[in-house]
Amino acid sequence: MNPRLRRKLTKMFKEYSATIDDRLAERAARAARIAERQEHGQIVVVYGGIDCDGGRWDDCRQTLPAIPRAVEKWIDDYYDGAEGPQWFYLARPSDARDLEPSSRDLAMEAFENGHPHIIRI
Repeated sequence: MNPRLRRKLTKMFKEYSATIDDRLAERAARAARIAERQEHGQIVVVYGGIDCDGGRWDDCRQTLPAIPRAVEKWIDDYYDGAEGPQWFYLARPSDARDLEPSSRDLAMEAFENGHPHIIRI
C-alpha cells in the first residue's frame, strides 16, 4: 500500500470513528434525558414542523413508553416522512399536559400580506 492511500484510508477511518462516537454520545445523552423526565414509565415527545406547502404545526404531543429504543424509533419515523424542517423535544407528561396543538398556513398568510413569494417562519 502506498503512503498516499494509507493516509487517505487513515483519515476516512478517523472520520468514521468520530461519527460513531458522536452518535453513541447522542444516544447516551437522550437516554439520560428520558430517565430524567419520565413519569410512571411514560415520556412525552412534543413536536412541530413545517411541510413543503408552508403548513406549520407546533406543540403536538405523542406519549411513548420511557424506553430509549421506542423514542429513537419514533424519531426515525418522524424524520423519515419529513417534507421540511421538523423539531421535537422530550418533556414530562405533567409539563406537556397543558400544551395545545396549533397550526398555521404560512403560504396563505404570506399571500394575504401581499408577499406570496416569501414565507416567514
